[in-house]
Amino acid sequence: MSRLRIKRIAGAVCAVIILTAGAAPFLWAGTDRVIPGVRINGTPAGGMSREELETLMHEKNEELKTDVLAVKSADGVIDEAWKFSDFSVHYKGDEIDKALKAGRDGNIAKIWYDRWHALIMGDAVHWMASYDDGALGNKVKALASEYGKPPVNAEPSFHGDGSVTFSGGRPYLKFDEKALLADAGRILSNGTSGEADVSVLDEKKPDLTEKEAKEVNVVLGRYTTEFGIDGSRDKNIEIAAKSIKGIYVKPGESFSYNQATGARSKENGYQEAPVIINGKLEPGIGGGVCQVSTTLFNAALLSGLEITQRANHYSPIHYAPIGRDATVAEGIIDFAFHNDLKHGVYLYSDYTPGSVTIYILGNREDKPSYVDISTDKNDVIPNKTKTKIDPSQKENKKTDEGHDGRHVVVTQNVKWADGRTYHDTFYSDYDPVDTVITYKSESDRKADEDKAKSEGNDKTE
Repeated sequence: MSRLRIKRIAGAVCAVIILTAGAAPFLWAGTDRVIPGVRINGTPAGGMSREELETLMHEKNEELKTDVLAVKSADGVIDEAWKFSDFSVHYKGDEIDKALKAGRDGNIAKIWYDRWHALIMGDAVHWMASYDDGALGNKVKALASEYGKPPVNAEPSFHGDGSVTFSGGRPYLKFDEKALLADAGRILSNGTSGEADVSVLDEKKPDLTEKEAKEVNVVLGRYTTEFGIDGSRDKNIEIAAKSIKGIYVKPGESFSYNQATGARSKENGYQEAPVIINGKLEPGIGGGVCQVSTTLFNAALLSGLEITQRANHYSPIHYAPIGRDATVAEGIIDFAFHNDLKHGVYLYSDYTPGSVTIYILGNREDKPSYVDISTDKNDVIPNKTKTKIDPSQKENKKTDEGHDGRHVVVTQNVKWADGRTYHDTFYSDYDPVDTVITYKSESDRKADEDKAKSEGNDKTE
């Protein structure tokens, strides 16, 4: 065979190879199928028809329902998991056209290159997911609203052995809502579980830090008082109890009841209810708050805390033992204690209609091993009977019963397992209230005295 003929045959073969190479990408991919080498969101899809792509999309939409959007702040305070299904994340049908158009856009040279590149190197087509941006916006707003409130301490859980654990709690946080929306939207659109960062702009932590909460692990003291059902007084007790709930008093710090409960005003929700004034019940704003201060006083006694301010009522009250009450008056009389224990104490109140319980929580090391609250003296201070004339009254005789007074001494004795001791004494002077008999006239008074004398003589006989 001549060299010329060999060259011609070789040239023809080369031409066939070139023509085949040029035409192959067009032969391998039909107009209604995905070109070879294409992967859709990681799944091989070369040669798939529209119907097969619809099946693939259905499968991936089902997978999206289990995906999760993690929402976290750098300090870990916000750490939430939002389900993709909450935002109706899904792939829409027009994404199928994106897969079918791969390797079909541009001039012949570009198409040829794209198809060979897909066949040899692989080509990635990414379906973008759609989602309910309104639902996402509402979720972000709800999160901002939740953390945009004043900080709240963790809530304690009480256990049968007297131990306490804390969970929950929330600081005040202000974060960049627009940035979170954009970051979360990017992840949802990407169609893959991911983490959206919460960019915190401002933060105020609760009084009780996570470390401090771990140190509060036991009930140091608790006390319950009961009361009759009275709408206004009940409401005042509830407001006062809630106002001291969650207060954390660090070692070396002091607690003021008046400061914690605030002004006893209608603006703060307090209502008009009976208060004791000069031994008599009279209407006044905030009646009932003394029951909470008295309950707290007794819980503090049992906890071994140092009481720095305390005053008794004008007369003994029915909801606590005599000498163990603590009255308060806004701007005049306060109840206060100082925390001289080794760890902080946490105040917790439990109000129910008819009763209020105050817990003082602290560290096991500060729990007293022995507490004795004794009444060392309870002397009677006799009252007197007085008479007066009031011509304006309708009755011939009216009697306002008084009562004897009391001089009471209560002693607090506390011991701890490590040898510490504490003693305090509380003096209570309850003034006697005179019995007052009012007559309409002097003759009525004299007639009543003569009758009493006559009855006395009859009894003597």
